[in-house]
Amino acid sequence: LSLPTDAKTVKYDIKIDYKIVNITGTPIRAMAVGGSIPAPTIEATEGDTLQVTFHNKMDTETSIHWHGILLPNDQDGVPYLTTVPIKAGKSFTFSYPIIQSGTYWYHSHTKLQEQRGVYGAMVLHPKKETRHYDKEHVLVLSDWSDEDPQTIFKNLKKEGDYYALKKKSVQSWDKVISNGWPAIKNRLWGSWTKMGPMDISDIAYDAFLSNGKQTLKLGNTTPGQQFRLRIINAAASSYFNLEFSGGEMQVIAADGIDVEPFKTNRIRIAIAETYDVIVTIPDNNAYELRATSEDGTGYSTTILGNGPLVSASTLPKPNLFIMQHSAQDMYGTPIKSHSKMGHSKMDHSKMSMSPTMKTNSMKTNSEYKKLKSTQKTSLPANNPVREIKLDLTGNMERFVWSFNNKTLSESDKILIKKGENVRFVFNNTTMMHHPLHLHGHFFRVLNGQGEYAPLKHTVNVPPMEKIVIEFHANAEKDWFFHCHNLYHMKAGMSRILHYYGSSTDPVLLEARKSNPNTHDDHWFFKKNLHLSSNKVSGLIRPSNSRNALELEFDTNYSNTHYSNKYDIETKYLRSINRFTDLYVGSTVEKEKNENSATEAVTGIRYMLPLLIESELEFSSNKKIKLELSSTLQLTNRVSILWEWDTTKKIRIRT
Repeated sequence: LSLPTDAKTVKYDIKIDYKIVNITGTPIRAMAVGGSIPAPTIEATEGDTLQVTFHNKMDTETSIHWHGILLPNDQDGVPYLTTVPIKAGKSFTFSYPIIQSGTYWYHSHTKLQEQRGVYGAMVLHPKKETRHYDKEHVLVLSDWSDEDPQTIFKNLKKEGDYYALKKKSVQSWDKVISNGWPAIKNRLWGSWTKMGPMDISDIAYDAFLSNGKQTLKLGNTTPGQQFRLRIINAAASSYFNLEFSGGEMQVIAADGIDVEPFKTNRIRIAIAETYDVIVTIPDNNAYELRATSEDGTGYSTTILGNGPLVSASTLPKPNLFIMQHSAQDMYGTPIKSHSKMGHSKMDHSKMSMSPTMKTNSMKTNSEYKKLKSTQKTSLPANNPVREIKLDLTGNMERFVWSFNNKTLSESDKILIKKGENVRFVFNNTTMMHHPLHLHGHFFRVLNGQGEYAPLKHTVNVPPMEKIVIEFHANAEKDWFFHCHNLYHMKAGMSRILHYYGSSTDPVLLEARKSNPNTHDDHWFFKKNLHLSSNKVSGLIRPSNSRNALELEFDTNYSNTHYSNKYDIETKYLRSINRFTDLYVGSTVEKEKNENSATEAVTGIRYMLPLLIESELEFSSNKKIKLELSSTLQLTNRVSILWEWDTTKKIRIRT
């Protein structure tokens, strides 16, 4: 890593290579930038030109995206969309003017490399600092798993709650009952409305890190010193609750942009957000800044000072059986909920809009209610207005995430025109938080602050809530827009913001010809095999986000009346939405001492209330069959699957 060479052009020269790391006691081959995880902090000053050359020493391609940075489109770093990827053994130099200041970061946008270590901080200093503090530190928060990220993704595609047992968050009925009537009521209501058991996160991580360490010590302090902490959530899929044992934190910036300072005891920092806070050291003790994962499975510690340690409070693990969604805002303040399952009512009267957007009054949100810009952010009043409504949708059972029930591969572009005021209305219909990030733009978050609505590049949309943002479309070409939960993005929750009339660079068009399939429509395999004393049955199911093939078999082998009997079903299924699949296929059936019979079938699968799966099937021999089935999770490791159909077949399996 080379240091900046002069005041005008700031240059860095950095290698990206593999590195063996040992975070949990197991050596793992990770990816390191500049020899470290996280990568070295890149610094420049507003008005400089930044030139960074990356040398890819790995045997696979990589990329670097400058998160939250306003720059020319071809420098944004999204492979094959805005920038040619950095091929194995090759180098690439980014060069662009610095026209902003604040705390930002950079990371790979190739496959799942961000989870493996390709991320780092970026500090852009203002020409003149207006904040008073004694020292500053950059804190890069992240999550770590010893598992290969691609294996994690495959496991999630097999079963959305694959990691529930490891996280100790299995939603079993013994726990529901032990939590009493409120938990039973929540479960019954959720099942009746066809919503599965609640969870906060998808993955069971092995560690949570601050600057690559589970415990980070920042050295000597003196009483009364004020520290500016530039906090970046570079986690792949973890939110963090931040608490400082030395007292309140003063928030002075969010996503790199100054806000009116305010004090708070806790901050929930969403994936890809940044916060600048000032903390004061009360005395000669050492004080802890604790970043606790929102699902309560672990935390990282940053210690300021060398005296006796004053620990931050230990947050109780969320009770998933009785908690309501959006039970608190990002600062730990309770949000009053007036309806079941956290479907919060919100005040219509305090909605903040630009003058041209006062039609179609929307519900306000309280997620960012304390953030207030230091200057007016209203959009030009005479611009034409384009409103885009996006439902945040998902299928947890198949781990497919989408906008308006369509993944990136199914509906890739959102069209806008330069000069418009663009308004996005996000309606989260899922049971999880989604941090949405727009490349190349800052947007106003309409949070009740009127003309002083805060500017951000990433906004968290809580479960079953609405968030409204707006921005001036002042760029060109294509910009990526996506959920910054790495695995949700990979599973389809992405779009491309396309400016009318823009053309694609011929170099990119040529590069795309050799581009491997990087979208959400990869195929994954799920296999089940069940053995019993008299029979064997199984299922083989390759699937992608919308299509599936099934081979299901059932055969008896004991010396009974039913021996030598078998059923084989093959089907092609097309997912219409989370609750509905259509299929066509065939069945082969053989009874004892009879020839096998083959028939064509077509049917529909539909999820009924109480999470009962129904299947109505029509066969070529004019038979109609209705089948009902469901699974009851009794304990962590014991479940009951029951099946019934109109041929009088009943099956109960534990």
